[in-house]
Amino acid sequence: MIGLIPCLFLLMVAYPTTVSAQRCGATCANAESLLGSSEQALMASIPELKRIPKPVKGPRNSRGKWLLPDLFFAKQPYAATYYIEMGKVIQIDLLSTAPRLQCKQRTPFELALLELGKAYEKSRTFGIFEDGGKSMQSVVFNSQEVDVSVHFSLAPEDCATKVIYRIHDGIVE
Repeated sequence: MIGLIPCLFLLMVAYPTTVSAQRCGATCANAESLLGSSEQALMASIPELKRIPKPVKGPRNSRGKWLLPDLFFAKQPYAATYYIEMGKVIQIDLLSTAPRLQCKQRTPFELALLELGKAYEKSRTFGIFEDGGKSMQSVVFNSQEVDVSVHFSLAPEDCATKVIYRIHDGIVE
């Protein structure tokens, strides 16, 4: 019994890493289960959430109030922002925090497309833009319940991949 206590302690120390990796599966691949849920249910399902001191203005007067700074989606590091409107989660944004070289090589963007392609059969290119050294590309995946868009932007001073989960409203922005 006494030897069991150190083992349990080691499991408790290792547990948060495991939970975070598993939670990303629930948060990222199954974001549909969080969209439309109450703010209280969101907080209960992801205890690692951090309140954003000054909420970020989002779509339709929503506010990005909660942040999960370290999660992995499609084998890449992301930060997730949860947008709340009238007490409900209406949008989840994942922003790639991959190193600049990986971003410039489009690694987070391509891996996100592969991951989402497994979950959503149909996608369509929303736009490809090249202008004065700035490159942008968007791809949209739709289901009856959720719209998922992936945005890639590359400029001399910036590089980012953003994945946006939104409750399906029939409108693609």
